[in-house]
Amino acid sequence: MSVVFKRVAALLVAIVLLLASACSAGLDESDAPVGAGAANGAGDFAQEPGAGGSAEVNGVGGAVDATGPDDSGAVGGDGAGASVAPLSPTSGGTPSPTGGETPAADAADSAGPPLQTPAPADATEEQGRPGETSSGAPGDPVTASTPSSTPSSTPEADVEAPPSSDGPVVLTIKGDGVSGETSWTLSQLQSMSEGCREFVYSTTNNWPAFRHMEACGISLPYLLGRAGINDSAASFRFTATDGYYAVVTYDQLFGAQYSYASHSASGSSGASAVEPIVAWIWGDAGRAREESIRPFFGQGGPLDVNTSTFVQDLITIEVSSVSAGKWPAPMASIADGAAVPYGTQLAFSHESIDSVRIYYTIDGSEPDFSSPVYNPSASYFQPHLTVPLFLVESVTIKAFAAGYGRDRSETVTFSFTVE
Repeated sequence: MSVVFKRVAALLVAIVLLLASACSAGLDESDAPVGAGAANGAGDFAQEPGAGGSAEVNGVGGAVDATGPDDSGAVGGDGAGASVAPLSPTSGGTPSPTGGETPAADAADSAGPPLQTPAPADATEEQGRPGETSSGAPGDPVTASTPSSTPSSTPEADVEAPPSSDGPVVLTIKGDGVSGETSWTLSQLQSMSEGCREFVYSTTNNWPAFRHMEACGISLPYLLGRAGINDSAASFRFTATDGYYAVVTYDQLFGAQYSYASHSASGSSGASAVEPIVAWIWGDAGRAREESIRPFFGQGGPLDVNTSTFVQDLITIEVSSVSAGKWPAPMASIADGAAVPYGTQLAFSHESIDSVRIYYTIDGSEPDFSSPVYNPSASYFQPHLTVPLFLVESVTIKAFAAGYGRDRSETVTFSFTVE
C-alpha cells in the first residue's frame, strides 16, 4: 500500500512541475531589464567585433585597391589608375589577420545600455578617449538650423555674468583668447535658445569604424562668441573632469564640417553641413538622452577620426593664442625623382603615425580630405591595413598629413620613373 501511495504522490508532483513550466514559458521576455554599462567602462559605445573584417574602411576617389582583412578585397578606393598597385599579402606583404580578439579601447568613458549596430563591425574604441558611436541613421541634420562659420555671427560678445544659484557650474571658458573667464550652469546653457542646435554626426574612430551619433546642445561658435573670443584665438583645449583632454585648432573648429550618410570603399554619400556643439543630450540615433556634456564635431572627410575630440564630462574649454603649428609632412621610403625597377614598393612614414592620417593621390592631382588614406587604422589596431604601394609605371604622388591638435601639413610631391 505504501508503495502505491508513493507512486501516486510522485505523479502529482510531476504534474505540478509540468504546469508551472508551461506557465513560465508564456511570459514575455521583452520585459527583462537591460543592463547598463558602468561609468568609464564598456557602456553605450562598446561594440562587439564582427565575424570578419570590413572592406569599407579606406579613402574615396582615385586609389588603387588594397587587400583587406577578409576575402571581400579592398580597403582603398576604386583604382582610378594603374600606375601604383598595393602590396598583397599573397605577394610577400603583410599577412592577412587571423581574427579573433577585439582590441582594447583607447579608453572607456560611457555608461548605459549597449547600442544596436546596423551591421557587424570589426571592433571599436570608446568615444571620446578617443572613440566611436554606433547607429545606422542618415547623416542629415535633425533641424534646418544654418551652421554659423565664425563667432562674429553671435548676437553678443560681452563676457557673461557669473552663474546664478540655479545649479552647479558645468562649463567654464577661459584663456588669453577670450575676454575673460566665463562659467555657465546647465540651465543657463539650455536657456540660450538662439544658439541651440541638433544634428546627426557621422563619426570614424581609429579602428576604423564608421558610425552615426545624434546630439543636441549649444553651438560652439555661438558659445565662444558669448565668451568674448578675440582675434588672437589659435587653439582650443577641451578638458574633462578626469583630466583627459583634446586640442583642436581654429581652422578645425571653425572650418567646414560634414556628416556623411554612408561611406564605403566605393565612395561616400549624403554629405550634410554641420557645426560643432557642446551637447547635453546625445546617444545612438533614436536613443539620445540627457547625459554629461561633451563636444561633438563634424568631419572634414569620411575617414577624419573625429571621435578623439568627443571629450565626455567636459568641464573646461581653454582658448589659447598660441598655435601648435602644422604637422610635419609625410616621408617616402624612396627619394623623390628616383628611377626604380618595375614593382618597387613605396611606403609612407610619419613621426606621429597614430595621430595623423596620410591622404594621397597617384595621378598628380592635389589631395584633400576625400582622397585615399594610406594608414586608415592605428598601428596598434589593424597595422595590416597600412600597405606599401607597388610602382608599376612612372608616376607622380602627392600627400599630406592631417590630425587634430595641429593644422594639416604641407603637401609633398614624389615623382618616380619606372624602368
